[in-house]
Amino acid sequence: MSSILSLFSKGEEKVLDEILGYYGELYGAYKAMVKFMDALSASSKAERDLYNEVSRLEKDADKIHESLSQKIASGSFFSYIRDDFLDLLETMDNIADFSKDACKVFLEYNLDSNSIDFLFNKTQFKRFIDGIGATLESMREVLQSLKRKPPNDVLKLISNVESNEELTDSVKDQVLIDLHNKAKCAEKSDCMSVLDVITIRDVVNMMDNIADSAEDASDIILRLMAKGYK
Repeated sequence: MSSILSLFSKGEEKVLDEILGYYGELYGAYKAMVKFMDALSASSKAERDLYNEVSRLEKDADKIHESLSQKIASGSFFSYIRDDFLDLLETMDNIADFSKDACKVFLEYNLDSNSIDFLFNKTQFKRFIDGIGATLESMREVLQSLKRKPPNDVLKLISNVESNEELTDSVKDQVLIDLHNKAKCAEKSDCMSVLDVITIRDVVNMMDNIADSAEDASDIILRLMAKGYK
């Protein structure tokens, strides 16, 4: 059985290659966010420079997004599924946006060092970050598979994205439970401030949106296949 790519014209194949390259930029923003989090955990004082790197990658991704959207909207690409590809680009763009936003909040709000230590060393926050990465990696495999895998194999890879996102979501829930318990602990001297809890909760939810965006993007690929590309 041939890959989905065989159904596209040469021009559309080129655009698909550009979409895969665009996803690489988005994934790079996530990886830069991970470096920011590592620096925050280690109190290395490199957070500002690393945030600037995330911001730069996000801006670069926005430029690619705009260029690709214009190309798809104005060209004779993808026929009646053009809007779906535009939705795909818009959904994937959130990966870089939320990566930047998560770093920005931590940079602007001066968390107590004990709160940082608790987050990184007493909760499953690091596992949560890894889960986001696994979800993004499985989505990249979906995009790559469009060029070389038969539709049934693509469907299996889409299922992997959903499984990774669901696992990441369950880890996120445990992180939030641990945070809230820390805010209402018995020993006041050992409690985390409510402001720190709120700040971290907001960042965790922003980061969860990164994985959600990857899953939403995989759902759009599924929708494309349901329209006849199978």
